[in-house]
Amino acid sequence: MAIKPQYKLWTPGPVAVPRAYLHALEQDLVYHRDELFGKLLTSVVKGLQQVFLTKRPVYILTASGTGAMESAVANLVNPGERVIVAHAGKFGERWREINIRFGAYVDELARPYGESIPPEELERKLKSNDAARCVFTTLTETSTGVTNDIRTFGEICYRLNRILIVDAIAGLGIDELQMDAWHVDVVIGGSQKGLACPPGLAFIAVSEKAWVQVEKCRNNRFYFDLRQYQKFAEKGQTPWTPAISLFYALDLALRKVTRKGIKKNWQEKAVLGKFVRSEVEKMGLAIFPQHPSNALTVIKMPEGIDGTKIVDYCKRVHRILISNGQAELRGKVVRIGHMAPTTKSEMKKVLRYFNEGYRKLVVLNGR
Repeated sequence: MAIKPQYKLWTPGPVAVPRAYLHALEQDLVYHRDELFGKLLTSVVKGLQQVFLTKRPVYILTASGTGAMESAVANLVNPGERVIVAHAGKFGERWREINIRFGAYVDELARPYGESIPPEELERKLKSNDAARCVFTTLTETSTGVTNDIRTFGEICYRLNRILIVDAIAGLGIDELQMDAWHVDVVIGGSQKGLACPPGLAFIAVSEKAWVQVEKCRNNRFYFDLRQYQKFAEKGQTPWTPAISLFYALDLALRKVTRKGIKKNWQEKAVLGKFVRSEVEKMGLAIFPQHPSNALTVIKMPEGIDGTKIVDYCKRVHRILISNGQAELRGKVVRIGHMAPTTKSEMKKVLRYFNEGYRKLVVLNGR
């Protein structure tokens, strides 16, 4: 059955994929054990290294970003070990759930939704828990739009000899992150957000320090065994059949980003993010997170206004899809993604539609 989308995506991932990337998917497949795929894999890995800002290998998994998160836990945490999970949102909480499934004892550092995790609190937590070797956290929390100070987290974990694992799925390529310079031991990303490709590929890079733990970890691993990914990477392959067509699109996306330069990309996204937040504030509305990401804008709904109805209005009337809040934030915030390539004029149109729905709701509520 053919499914034709009835709307354009302005969600915080997946995003609207540029036509050129979709056309790249149409190329004939190469065999994944052939040298042609090896050349493609090499090109993609080099591109990802420039986005991660690392000299370490980047392993590409045919999975969602959550698959790479599970891979990190499976390769680093032994059953019965203590870990620290620093979270302030739904996706940070996922680190807790994965670790529990793998038999870890989780010591949580939690902040209310919308707040960042204070680095000084992380340092206190680490100093009071010598047994916890691995620290799991998030660069950009998609559920709230908040960013964490990963640079300072990295300095703290480096000084205290801990392994810092960062879910950068939402912010990769948009919010600044320097894996090597900031002493981040593991970085995780995905294809469907800042790189504007279809979902289906996940990325994970591991520092030399963390790789020692990968080699020693006692977990039973198969599909997500990073030792196998390293073994096959040495001959230009992946251990299991990859989503080859997605590699074509990803290679094109990475060429565009690296041609511009990742730092230039951060700057442009910062300008756009600031513009969107400014336009929202002109409407008399508040930005929800304490330290907002440039990947998405999360708008706090006034008391008595249900954001669900604004999302429905934009989809029904204007054929655009923005996002509701998640979990405890459902109806209380509206999330608008600007991860994919876009312009201020496009964002003004999206915000105009949002404001139209909001104003109609205000009138209906007699405010």
